[in-house]
Amino acid sequence: MTSNIRELPVIALSGVNKSYGRNENSVAALKAVNIEVAHGEFIALCGPSGAGKSTLLNILSGIDRPDSGTIMFFGKMLTALSEQQLAVIRSHYLGFIFQAFNLIPVLNALDNVCYPLLLNGHCRKKEARARAQHYLDSVGLAQLADRKPGQLSGGQQQRVAIARALVHQPKLVVADEPTGNLDSATSEAILDLLLDINQQTGTAFIISTHSAQLKARAGRSIDIRDGQIDEN
Repeated sequence: MTSNIRELPVIALSGVNKSYGRNENSVAALKAVNIEVAHGEFIALCGPSGAGKSTLLNILSGIDRPDSGTIMFFGKMLTALSEQQLAVIRSHYLGFIFQAFNLIPVLNALDNVCYPLLLNGHCRKKEARARAQHYLDSVGLAQLADRKPGQLSGGQQQRVAIARALVHQPKLVVADEPTGNLDSATSEAILDLLLDINQQTGTAFIISTHSAQLKARAGRSIDIRDGQIDEN
């Protein structure tokens, strides 16, 4: 017998509005945005600079709060949580990949990956290092675990950042232009890696991008312009 129970989305935004500034200087960054992200989806978030992509990612990840509307994460209303509660959600269930990598220069690749596990108390040091080594291996960098960011290429640094985003096994990975600072060949390799991880783990991804290639290969694309959504 087929079940009629609908699985909850990983995250759902309903009627979300966000503005910056006040009165006549107010700028609407998001306007009545409705989005649902299902388990295992791979979504490209596309639009010109200033369209609202970064604001939307910040709202999705609980870094910013909307002026109005609701955000549900596995049925829990993020907009009703305290800053401390939001920090717990981010540290346990969300992964972040940045265009600028944001690695800690004085730490080697292994320590960069296991740092969030130790910082957020996920596990003891021995287990954290074992998990970090596993995820470095999964992105093809096991042999470079002892190298610091300055000793790695841009593509290698982004692979370390991807391992760091995945090491706590998040439900949703939010990526802001993760291939924006990479050449085309390296960008393609990183995209292949992200798609493979998505298929292997079922982790949902939402990635802001200007890349036509990424948009074409994503399972779904969401276009945003002037703070408004157009899904494809």
